[in-house]
Amino acid sequence: MLMVFLLPLVSCVISFLLTDRYAWVITLTAPLLQLISMIGALIVFFSLSAEPYTLALPWFHIGEFIFSANLQINAVSAIMLVVVTVVSFLVHVYSTGYMAGDENNRRYFAMLGFFTFSMLGIVLADNLLLIFVFWELVGFSSYMLIGHWNQKPAAVNAARKAFIFNRIGDAGFLIGLMIIWANAGTFELRNLLLQTEVFSWQTSATLCIFCGVIGKSAQFPLFTWLPDAMEGPTPVSALIHAATMVAAGVFLLSRIFALYTPEALDVVALIGIITAVLSALSALVQTDIKKILAYSTISQLGLMVTAIGAGAADAAMLHLFTHAFFKACLFLSAGAVIHVLHQAQQQTHTHFDVQDIRNLGGLRKKLPATFFAFALSGSALAGIPFFSGFVSKDAIFTGLWNWATMGTSWRWIVVVSAFLVSFITVLYTFRLVWFMFMGEEKSTQALDVTEAPLVMRLPIIILAVASLWFIITINPVDFNGWLFQILHPGKYFHFNLMAAVSASWVLLALGTAHRMYRTGKNFNVKIFQRAFYLDFIYQLLFEKPVLALASFTDRIDRHWIDGVLHSGVYAQVTLAHIIGWFDKWIIDGSVNAVAATSNGLGSFTRSFQGGKIQLYIFWSIFGLIIFLIWMLL
Repeated sequence: MLMVFLLPLVSCVISFLLTDRYAWVITLTAPLLQLISMIGALIVFFSLSAEPYTLALPWFHIGEFIFSANLQINAVSAIMLVVVTVVSFLVHVYSTGYMAGDENNRRYFAMLGFFTFSMLGIVLADNLLLIFVFWELVGFSSYMLIGHWNQKPAAVNAARKAFIFNRIGDAGFLIGLMIIWANAGTFELRNLLLQTEVFSWQTSATLCIFCGVIGKSAQFPLFTWLPDAMEGPTPVSALIHAATMVAAGVFLLSRIFALYTPEALDVVALIGIITAVLSALSALVQTDIKKILAYSTISQLGLMVTAIGAGAADAAMLHLFTHAFFKACLFLSAGAVIHVLHQAQQQTHTHFDVQDIRNLGGLRKKLPATFFAFALSGSALAGIPFFSGFVSKDAIFTGLWNWATMGTSWRWIVVVSAFLVSFITVLYTFRLVWFMFMGEEKSTQALDVTEAPLVMRLPIIILAVASLWFIITINPVDFNGWLFQILHPGKYFHFNLMAAVSASWVLLALGTAHRMYRTGKNFNVKIFQRAFYLDFIYQLLFEKPVLALASFTDRIDRHWIDGVLHSGVYAQVTLAHIIGWFDKWIIDGSVNAVAATSNGLGSFTRSFQGGKIQLYIFWSIFGLIIFLIWMLL
C-alpha cells in the first residue's frame, strides 16, 4: 500500500532533481514508476479481504490529544486506488507524446506525479484532517498544472480562478471540521462512522463539508471554474476530469455517507440535480471540444452527487468508476485530434481554431483509430446499451426510483430531471461526434492529417475497450455484477424494467439527435452558452464590489493613512535638519569662535615670552617709541 502511495511522489522528486540536460530521462522514469504503482494497486485490489486494513502512522499530538495519519484500504478505496493509478499511468504514457518538445517538461511530470500522490492520499486517508491536507495539495497541484503554460494569460487566469473557487468551498470544509472536532472530539473516520446515534450537529457539519465538495467537484453554484480550466494541457484535463480532483468530492461523500442526516442528503440531492441539468444544457450549445466535455463532466458528477443524496452511494461510485475510463478516453481522443491538427497547421502555415467543432468534420476518414475510440467512449457517455455508462446509469436511475417511491412527491421532480439529463447527454454527445468526425471536411480539408503517434493511440484504445460493459458486469443489462457486489454486498432490490426503460429512452434521444444534427444545424442559446451568466452574476455581486472596496481602501491607505504618516516623517526629518544646522553653526560655531579667539590671544601673548633677548629689546624699543609718540600728541 505504501509503495502504491509513495511512488508518484518519488516520480515528482526525481523530475525536480534532474537537470535540463537529462530531462529526457523523465519521460521514462515517470511512466515506469506509475506503472509499478498501478500494478501494486491491482495487487491490493485483487487481494482485498472482507475486513478493512488500517495502517496507523504517528503524526503529532497536542496536549492529551494524539493525531495519527491513518491509511486504510477497504472496498471503496481499493476501487479508487485502481481507477487513479490506471488512468494516471495511461495519462503519463500519453503525455510523453503530447508534451514532447515542451520546454517545461520537468515541471509538468513533477506536478503530474505530485497530483497523483495527493489524490491517492485522499483515497487512503482514514482521518478527516489528513484528507483535508491532501485535499489542499490536490488543489495546489491542479493550480500548477492548469497554469502550466503560464505564458498564456488565459491559462494563468484559469488557474487562479480554479484556485480561488476551490478555496471558497474549502472554507466551508474547514468549518465542518471544526464543528466535528467540537462535538465528536475526533477526526478518525473509524470512530465517527461507528456511532449509531444521529446528532443535530451532523447536519451543519456535513453540509459544511459538502461546501468543499461543491468547490472541488464543480457543483452549483461553483462549477464555472472547470470549463475555464481547459486552458491547461489536455492530458491534465483528462486526469482532472476522469480519476482525480473533481472525482474526489464524490468519493468523499461516499466515504462519509453514514454521517449525513436525511435533511442534509436532501440538500445534496437538490444541488446535484440542479448542477446536472444546468451543465447539460450548457454542454448542448458549446463549440469548444474541451468545454463540451468539461460541462459533460460537471453534469455526470451532478448525477453522482444526486445519487448519493438519494441514498444510492454505491450506484454513484459505480458510475464514477465507469465515467473515469470513458471520460479519460474522450479527453485523450480530443487531445489527439487537437495535437495532429496543430502539427498539420504548422506544416501548411494555416491557422484556425482546431478546438471549434464548427471548423471540423469528416475526420473519421483521416483518423479512423481516434474516431473508433471516441465513438466507443462517447457511446458510454450517452448511455447506449452494451456500454459501461448504460449499466452504471441504470444503477443510478434504479436508486433514484427507489428513493422517490419511499419519499415525498418532490423527489419525482428529481427523477424526471435525471432522465432529462440523460436525454440531453445523448444530444450533445451525438452533436460532438457528428461535427468532429461525420459529414464533410471544412477547415481541415487542405491539411495533411495523420493519426497521433502510437504512444498516444495506445492509451486511447485501452480506455475505449474499458468503455464496454464487461469491465463491471457480465450481463450487459444488469448492473448488479461483480463490481457492484463489492460496493454493495448482498441482494440489491432494483426495478427490473428500468434497463428496458433506460434503453428505450436513450434510443429515442439518439433518433432525435440524428434528426437534429444530420444537416449540421447548430443551436446558439446565449444563456446556455454563458453558463446561465453565473460568472456575470459573480462579477456583479462579488468581484466588482470587492474590487471597488479594494480601490477605496487603497486610496485611503495611500492618500490618508500613508499621507499622514509621510507628513509626520517629513516634518520630523525637516526639524532634525534645522536642529542639526542650528547645533552645527550657532551653538558649535559660538563655542568654536570663543575657543579660536582664546587660542589666538594666548598665542599672541605667548609670543612676548619667547626667551629670546633680541625680541625683548625689539618690544622695549617699540613700546618706548609708542609712548613718546603718545606724549608728543
